[in-house]
Amino acid sequence: MKYADTTDISIRQLHGEAGEMAELQRVIEAAPTYAELITGVPPGLADAQSTYSVLPEGKAYDDKFVFGVYRGATMVGCADLIRDYPDRGTALLGLLLIAEPHQGQGIGRIAYQQLEAFIRSWNTCSRVRIGVVRTNERVLPFWSKLGFVPSGEIKPYRYDHVVSETIILTKSLD
Repeated sequence: MKYADTTDISIRQLHGEAGEMAELQRVIEAAPTYAELITGVPPGLADAQSTYSVLPEGKAYDDKFVFGVYRGATMVGCADLIRDYPDRGTALLGLLLIAEPHQGQGIGRIAYQQLEAFIRSWNTCSRVRIGVVRTNERVLPFWSKLGFVPSGEIKPYRYDHVVSETIILTKSLD
């Protein structure tokens, strides 16, 4: 695979301002395949808002971090992290999404490396956890190359009429 120039890739924490929300919604809508694999339908009009507002039970918004992934000044992806979930010392990467026109260029790999550096800066998390819905298992080789391994934990997954399983992967930061 030939990668494009990725020297101008960066992540920036988002704060829910109107312009950021519009950019985030644009990015989500530019990745319809992901939405259809996970939900069975194209991206919805409120998906950017959901990225900010969805929070696991028992967690506070102080532990949720939403990022834009930028190529230069243009948002081309997004990510969200939850600190200390599902337990202390674990960072949950709930989403790393790159708009389809920018996929396959190494942007996701660099964005993940920057997210991992952010997690390490907390000095509290020794592992990262992700869930991959089996209907989207084509991404498993990507995560494997980044050092994630199956935890052995598989959870039922249901979204409307999509019934599948979530494969839990982890990566040690030690």
